Amino acid sequence: MTAQEFKQLFLVHHRLLYRVAYRLEGNVQDAEDLLQDLYLKLWTKRDELPDDAQTEAYLVTMMRNLFYDHHKLKRIDTQTEIKDASPPHSQLSLEREIELKEESSQMKSLIDDLPDKQRRVIQMHIVEDKSYEEIERDTGLSGNNIRITMMRARNKLKEQFKKLTKDGRI
Repeated sequence: MTAQEFKQLFLVHHRLLYRVAYRLEGNVQDAEDLLQDLYLKLWTKRDELPDDAQTEAYLVTMMRNLFYDHHKLKRIDTQTEIKDASPPHSQLSLEREIELKEESSQMKSLIDDLPDKQRRVIQMHIVEDKSYEEIERDTGLSGNNIRITMMRARNKLKEQFKKLTKDGRI
């Protein structure tokens, strides 16, 4: 495929793709970067693309997948920074380590006691570090349903955890 053919096939969708990128990213600079990455990926794979690659649906799906890939990488980078910022294991006092282990154990127990739907959503979001979109895809629940379930589960966990700490169990 020549550069001219590429332009004819894909640049006709530029406005739509830019709007989608802007909606996903929320700002001009990141939207432009995402769109540029999409064009670069299309260009590098131009000879391997399927016949329906120039359809709007295919391009929008490719844009979303690229967006999710970028944000997974950002999340991994953030987690690495957080791990690097925490004090070395040897600097924590033994007493504090024991407290943290007990709290962690209690929290796991509290999560296990949640209703099935709340437990699954909390597990996926906090433990498996999945985004709401990934949870929506995996469970079939709507985005609003996931947010409400998360809110209820968090409130219940906070309430139960406060009760445990107030009773002196932790």
